[in-house]
This record gives sequence, C-alpha cells and structure tokens, in this order.
Amino acid sequence: MKLVFLKCFITVCLFFSISKLTGQDTVVIKTLTFPHNIRSMANDQNGDIFIESSVGLYQFDGEKYWLIDPNYDKGALIYANGKLSYFKSIKDNVDFINEGNKSLLWLPFIPESSSRNFIYHAKGRNGRQFIARGNQIYEITIKNKFKIELKGQSTRAIMLVEKDLYVVSYSGIFKNGVRILPNIYNAEGMLHDISNHSMYFSSDKNIINLNLDNNKVVIENYFNEIGEPNYISKLIKYKNKIYLGTSKGIAQLNPFSFLSKEFLVHDISFIDGLLYLSTDDGIYIFDGKKVWKCNFLPDLNTNLVTKIGVNFWVLTKTGLWVYNTENKKLEEKILNKEIKSLECYAIQKDNNGYYWVSTAAGLYRFGNTFEKTEVFFPEIEFNKRSILSHNGIFYFGSVNGIFSFDPLDFPDLVISNGFIVDNLYIIGFALFVIIGVLIYLLIKRKQNFGVREESNVSIDKKLNYRDKDKFLFDLGTFVLTNLSTITVDELIEYSGMSKKAFYKYIDENYKALPSFIINSIKILKARSLMKENPGITMESLTKFTGYSASHLYSILKQEDEKLPKEISILYNLKY
Repeated sequence: MKLVFLKCFITVCLFFSISKLTGQDTVVIKTLTFPHNIRSMANDQNGDIFIESSVGLYQFDGEKYWLIDPNYDKGALIYANGKLSYFKSIKDNVDFINEGNKSLLWLPFIPESSSRNFIYHAKGRNGRQFIARGNQIYEITIKNKFKIELKGQSTRAIMLVEKDLYVVSYSGIFKNGVRILPNIYNAEGMLHDISNHSMYFSSDKNIINLNLDNNKVVIENYFNEIGEPNYISKLIKYKNKIYLGTSKGIAQLNPFSFLSKEFLVHDISFIDGLLYLSTDDGIYIFDGKKVWKCNFLPDLNTNLVTKIGVNFWVLTKTGLWVYNTENKKLEEKILNKEIKSLECYAIQKDNNGYYWVSTAAGLYRFGNTFEKTEVFFPEIEFNKRSILSHNGIFYFGSVNGIFSFDPLDFPDLVISNGFIVDNLYIIGFALFVIIGVLIYLLIKRKQNFGVREESNVSIDKKLNYRDKDKFLFDLGTFVLTNLSTITVDELIEYSGMSKKAFYKYIDENYKALPSFIINSIKILKARSLMKENPGITMESLTKFTGYSASHLYSILKQEDEKLPKEISILYNLKY
C-alpha cells in the first residue's frame, strides 16, 4: 500500500508537466535498458538527471549512468517548484489515488510494454527529454513545442482558478475554452476575490461579478463615472479594497471614487508592498493613501512594471528597460536591433534562467541583459496584461489566441538578433574574414602543439590506437601525480586542447567523461593502498584521494567493478 501511495504521488507531480503534451507531435528517438527496476526518475534545476533504483541512486547523462549513492533512503525523486525534491520532504496534501491514473497520458508516446510500472519523466540538458517505465528509458522529442488555445481570439487577462482556466478577450469571457457570460465584449481585466469566492471581470465600461458558488452574475455600468474613452484595464485587490485601472486614472470600487485622474492606466503591479501604476504618463506609485510619480524608473509610456530578483523590468511602448536595485543602474535592453523601439508587454523568467518577453512583433527570449536574443512568431502581435505561469507552463496571450509552452523544452539560445539580413555582400565579406581568422588560428594551434610534444599530450585525430593508448596512460599518470587536488579543468590545460575539443576526443575514443576517468583512478589508488597497507586508516586514504571519508567509505563498500575496455589501460598505471 505504501508503494502504491508513493507512486501515485509521483504521478500527481508529473501530471501538470505532461498534460500539455497531449496532441503534440511527440516521438521516441532512442531506447536504453537500465540494469535495475526504476522506482523514480527526475531532474534538478541544472538539467542533471537522477534515477532511484532498488540498488541506490544513479545519475544519468542521457547516454551513460553511474551509481552515486548506494545507501540512498530519501524516497522517490520529484521535480517540483523549480528544483529537485524527495518524497520524504513533500508535505502537500494530495488525493493520490484519484490522480494516479493520469500517468497513462504517457502511454501513447512509448512502445507497447507488458510492464505495469508507473511512468516517470525528466528533462536533461539542452532540452533533451526522457521517460522511463520498468527498466526502459526512452528519449523523446517534441516537434511542436507550442500549443495554441482560443485561436483567432484577441486575448487579455489569463488566470487559473481551482483548475479552471479563465480568459478575457475582445470576444468575451472564456472558461476552459468555452465562452461564458454572453453579450460581454471588449473584456480587459480580471480578479479572483477569494474572500467572497467570486470573479470580477472588466470590459470597456462594465464590471461583471460572477459568484462561483451559485453562478449568479451582477453587471454594473460605469459609463457615467468614466466617460469617453471607456477603458477599465485592470482589477486588483490591495489592503482589502478593490482598485480599478481606467482610461481616466486609478479608482476605488465600492464605493466608486477616483484617487487620481491624471493618466491612462495600462496595468497595476504589486511590488514590495506598493502598487506600481503603468500609465501613458510614466510610472506612478500608490500606497493606499496617496499617489506619486516614480523617480527611479524611466519616464515613458509604460505597459508593465514587474520585479524579478533584484531587477525592476519596465516594458514600454518603445522598448524594454531594467533597473538594478543593488547598483542603482538603469539600462535599456535592445531585443531587436532592427526595431529598437519595439513595444513590449510582459516578461517572465524560466527555471533555466532565460527571460521571455511578449512584444508587438513576436515572443523573445534572452539569457541576460548583454546576450543576443531569439524570436518566435515575429508575425504575431502579443497583448498587454496577457500572461500566466503555472506549474512550469507559460501562457502568453496574443491577437491570435494564447500560446502555451514549457520553457524547459527549449535548448540553449541558437538564434541571434534580427529577422532578415538583406545585404548579402556584407555577409560574404564577413565570412571571408572569419575563414581567414580560423585558418590563422589553426596554424597557430599546430605551432602550439609542436611546443608541447615533450609532454606527449598533443592530439591529432589521425593518431592510431597505440597513440591514443599512450595519451590516456600519460593523462592517468598526471592524475596520479596530483590525485588529491586534480580537476577536469587542469586536465584540459595539460592536454593543450580547448574544452570542447577535449570533451569530444575523450568521448569519441574512451566512451567516458573526464570526471569518470579521474574517479576511477582515485578508486584504484585507494584499493591499491588498502591491499599494500592492511592497517591504513580512512583518514590517510582521504589525503591521497581527495574524497571525504563518508564518500570514500560508501564507494569502497561496493563491488570492484571492471573498467570499460576503452579505458582499461588505466590498470597499468603505477599505483
């Protein structure tokens, strides 16, 4: 019963991350057989994948796996709230039995199997995704990473309330994709009032109140109060009062009264205990009593102000700005050099550290304020106040529906600034210069290798097997000489190769990671010392290997596994 309880819990946590895959083009591209039954599998925020099995905790890099903790006892692995968690640390009250069967959503994506085990999911580095069942691991790829909902509808506010997705649009108000409250058009804002279990919606001049208990609807018209133009953009509850952003300023609801009539309010954000008003006349701050102009953010026609970490992000009609609260520095982030005054609407940061920005011409992503950007759907105009993040899924509203996706499905940045480069002559000249530089660097590198020939570490892909064998032997000797402090970076420096070339050469010729080679030598050295010195203490062993006593003890308890044949030459080192 306990095992069923545990597995059902894993399934609950996975459901929210996999339900959006339904209907997408998902295919298995590789299958790997694991030597033990997989009890759970999950990734951490860095994209490292871990597998819980009957013989301990393994790490998996998409190609190989290795045991890292034979005494693991923290329970099933779970990726939740942007980090790796464990069953014994989760305290959420979830209906496990009712949610358990939702793992069946994975069944269409894997080959038929007689295994009745639950299905687990993990996302590795560079967007690689894996699902596991029994002792099989399948690498899958999702060709259609975006899902479009309410296609053709110009959407505004998006909100999830008790598992129901509410969307306001210029065509009305939708609940789970179905239009509700007919004859309501030009909807702009939305508020879930938890205190009376109701929803408030705003249109051009109306406030609609929907009681979620009895579905009773009350519509109040505020044309006389607001006048022309009619615009109720935002609803927000602050200090137990409901406030409205309108075309004539910020107002209080119940009873209706204006607090300021100096500007058109595009959006209102709650930041550090205050309300920040994004208006056509810059940014204002409201503390519940008075309104004043913000003096540290740009004085521009602003669509949204939000704070992520230590940074204020200001999305304006003419671009994107960031203000660092630590160094008090204000900078402009150019998303597209060809459209420097690109109107920006909303911003969200994902668990990989990337920022996503919706604009008047596409959805942009960048890593930090100095990196280039990539753009998706440059032909689509996105909307103000139209963003939602829930259980890792991002929703951005546009004039053509809601684009939802999991940002972890995307690899590293691959697209640079701009849409089209028209001047082919400049491209040709740039390529000519680049090729010339590469030839120069290649010649320079060959010269550098010649200088290091005495160390026997310069590498050429034309070397025969014996040369590769000697290279590994020399590399291993270097590891032994610096065993307690050796790092992979030191190996790379010793080899005279670039980091990328070094990893590629090691992988192609020895089918192992550099860290695996180092750890193998450390273990062989420790076993050799124990054999030659039966009375040696664990403390002495740690000085030789650099491992902690507990880590070394757990490793030495395991059976002495044979090294893979590609690196078996390491047995010949002088331990």
